[in-house]
Amino acid sequence: MLYWVLNILQNIFLRVFYKFDYKGVENIPRNQAVVIATNHANAFIDPCIVGILVPNKIRFFARGDVFKGKFAKWALESMNISPMYRMMEGYGEIKKNDKTFEQCRQLLADDKALLLYPEGICILERKLRPLKKGLSRIVFQTEEAFEFKKNVWIVPAGVNYEAADKFRSKVFIDFGKPLSLKEYEEKYKQDKVRTINEFTKSLEIEMAKLMVIINDNDNEKLLAIIEDIYTNEYLKNKKQNPKKLENRYYASRHFAEMINYIAQYHSSLLAELKAVAIDYNRRVRGNELRDHLLYADNINTMNFSRLLKDFFALWFGFPLFMIGCINALPYILAEKFAIKKVKNIEFFASVHSNLAMLLWIVFYPIQLLIIALVFKNWLLLGLYALIVPMLGFFSIYYYPIMKKIVGRLKLLSMVRKERSLLEDLIRLRGETMTLILKAESVFIDSKK
Repeated sequence: MLYWVLNILQNIFLRVFYKFDYKGVENIPRNQAVVIATNHANAFIDPCIVGILVPNKIRFFARGDVFKGKFAKWALESMNISPMYRMMEGYGEIKKNDKTFEQCRQLLADDKALLLYPEGICILERKLRPLKKGLSRIVFQTEEAFEFKKNVWIVPAGVNYEAADKFRSKVFIDFGKPLSLKEYEEKYKQDKVRTINEFTKSLEIEMAKLMVIINDNDNEKLLAIIEDIYTNEYLKNKKQNPKKLENRYYASRHFAEMINYIAQYHSSLLAELKAVAIDYNRRVRGNELRDHLLYADNINTMNFSRLLKDFFALWFGFPLFMIGCINALPYILAEKFAIKKVKNIEFFASVHSNLAMLLWIVFYPIQLLIIALVFKNWLLLGLYALIVPMLGFFSIYYYPIMKKIVGRLKLLSMVRKERSLLEDLIRLRGETMTLILKAESVFIDSKK
C-alpha cells in the first residue's frame, strides 16, 4: 500500500522538482523476470524516477545501515526496499547479502522486476564507474537454477541529470534494449568466473551508450557552459526542437564526446577553450546576466514591441505569480534545511524534494482549514482548494518568463549606461563560440 501511495505522490512532486523526459520504457518486459541496471548519481531520487516511469512493481535496494530499528525495517519493506550491504560496513555485514541475493533469485523466479545499481556506489558525477559483479552473479545463478530456461532480462539504463541538485533542472532517462543470458549459457557452464566478468563488461558498455559521460571530472564545468551557450544553436542548425529534452540529451552526449576527444588528443585546445569559456561564464554571472541575453537575435529584437509585451506580461502575470508563491514556502523551508544539514551533495536533492513534499502535504490542508474556519463558506473553500495548486503550477512556469523579462531590462540598462562592458561580454562570447566550433570541427574530422 505504502509503495503505491508514494509512487503517486512522487509522480506529482518529482515532476514539479525536475523537468524530465524518457525513452525506451517499452523495452522493459512486462510480467517477466527483469533486472533494470542503471547508474546511480542522486541517492533516493534515482529509484523514485525509475519507479514512476516503469509500469512494473519494482523491488528496490538501499544500503544496509538504514535498516536499523523496527519502524525503519517496516517502512522500507512497505516501500518494497531490501537491504544491500557494502564492504565499508564490514565483512560480517557483507555476509548478510547472501540472504538478499537469495531473495533476488526468488523474486526473479516469480517473474518480478528488480532495480540494481551495478556501480555499487552513489556519486554525483557524469560518468559510469566500473561495474561490480553482484548483478551478474544474481542473474546467472538464477538462470543456473532453471537450467537457463528462465530467460531473465537485463535492461540497461542511463539517468542523465544536467544539474541533479538544482530545482527545475533537466533529467533524461534512456532505457536500452534488454539483454539476454542465452548466448552465455555454454560459456558459463565451462567457466563461471570468466563468463560473469565478460557479461559485466558487456553490460558496462551498453550502459555507457545511454549516458552523458565526461571522462575527467575537471571538465564537467566546461560541459555545463557549452550546454548553456551552444545547445540551442546546435539543435536549431540540425532543425531540431531545443525545448525537447531528448534532443538536448543527444546534444549533451555529442558535446561530452567532443570534450573527451580533445582532452585526449588536443590538450592545448582544451586548455584554451576552458580558460576563455570559464572566464566568460564568470563575467556573465558576475553581471547578473544569462548567456541567452547576449544572442545577437535577442539583442536585435530589443524594440518597442518587445518591451510592450514584457510590460503586459509583468502587469498581468506578476500578481498571480505572487499569489501562487504561497506554494513555494515548503520548498524554501526544505531547501534551507537541506543546505544546513546535508553534507553529501548526492543526498541534497533527495532531502530537499522529499521534505518539501511532506511539508506541502501538511501545509495545504492547514491552509484549507484556516479558510474553512475564517469564511465558513463551502463554495469559497472549494475554489481555494482548486485555485491554489493551479496558481502554484502557474508560478513555476511563469518564473523563467519573469527572469527573462528582468534580464532584458537589465540588458537594456547596460545598452544605455554600460555599453562598453556589454560589448566586451559580446566579444568574449564570440571568442568562446569560435573555440567551441573549432573543437567541434576537430572532433568531427576525427570521425571521418
